[in-house]
Amino acid sequence: MLIHKKMKDLIIIGAGGHGKEIAWLAKRCGRLIRGFLDNTPEKQGSNISGIPVLGMLDQCTRFEDCEFIVAIGSPRARKKIVESFFHKKNLAFATLIDPTAIIGENICIQEGTMICAGSILTIDIQIGSHCIINTNAVLSHGAIIGDYVTVAPNASVSGDVHLESLVEIGANASIKEKTLIQSGAMIGMGSVVTKNVLTNQVLVGNPAKFLKSLY
Repeated sequence: MLIHKKMKDLIIIGAGGHGKEIAWLAKRCGRLIRGFLDNTPEKQGSNISGIPVLGMLDQCTRFEDCEFIVAIGSPRARKKIVESFFHKKNLAFATLIDPTAIIGENICIQEGTMICAGSILTIDIQIGSHCIINTNAVLSHGAIIGDYVTVAPNASVSGDVHLESLVEIGANASIKEKTLIQSGAMIGMGSVVTKNVLTNQVLVGNPAKFLKSLY
């Protein structure tokens, strides 16, 4: 006899704009949302898109019976939240994959990652923890995506690209095949990256050129 395991309720961390989008994603995945946790004082006790804000982030241990998803767009902020509020608390993270996403063969997706509507993951792809692959983004064969990476809507990541941890790829950006983008780099929206990018560099334009360093 086949026994179906009941999914846990979901707590969404962050009640901002991206939190609303992830709530929509969660509903499309058939998840029941218990509520938001958010550190904005003005949001306490309110409802966001009909979902209650249940408290501040430090109250996460009240919801040990739930799974969590960190719906914060900034990779660095997402990492800080996970390490500050969830480290060694033995709380479970959800992984959300929209039913319209196309997931190919030999795809490995770690906990806490969000794969949004219309995205395409072709074959032999590794995706780390707490990543955001946003609407209509494309990841091609052999791509390696580190932890806390954000790939914005309509971005295209070509074959055998390696995005290290904390990388942020802007909307409609394109990354040439076999490119390495090192940890913490940021690629501006609409940019076309044809060469490797060093740690914490910000590149913009077509072809993408160095703008500044984040540190």
